Amino acid sequence: MSTDTGIDPDRKFAAVCGLYCPGCTLYIGSTEEPGRLAGIAGRFGVTVEEARCYGCRSDVRSFYCQACEIRKCADKRGVEFCAYCADYPCDMLKQFQAERPHRAELFEAGARIREAGWGQWFGEVRKRYTCPQCLAINSAYDLACRKCGHRPGSPFAEKHREQIAAVLERSVRSSKE
Repeated sequence: MSTDTGIDPDRKFAAVCGLYCPGCTLYIGSTEEPGRLAGIAGRFGVTVEEARCYGCRSDVRSFYCQACEIRKCADKRGVEFCAYCADYPCDMLKQFQAERPHRAELFEAGARIREAGWGQWFGEVRKRYTCPQCLAINSAYDLACRKCGHRPGSPFAEKHREQIAAVLERSVRSSKE
């Protein structure tokens, strides 16, 4: 089953927590925009190779994803997705969800994975990150489409625009300091 965006619903693109890997700025930088990846690596003080990521379950994961305690927990408990865990949603996942705007829909994702299965969820969630104009997949932080400039860059960015804009503003301020 191939999607209209050309990304097959491969588990390596579906994070155990319920995040959609192709909508991650690290994934986009790793697969399409090397300048984006270099910028992120510079901000975090890591090499481009340490920032490179091809998905939660892939062999190439970023410095951040390699250290993910949530994935380690899921592996230890033998669950494919956190949503299948008896303790879902646990305190660790609640804290993770609350930290950044791109995680705002994490619990909705978990509920949908449990209800419809991860393959169905994958097809649905990709639409949340897809530009309505040109069908490019954007990160949660792309308020305008990275390919055609359409605003909003995706339904996700439209819904969470204020929170995303606040994070981007803080990031700009801290980079100037």
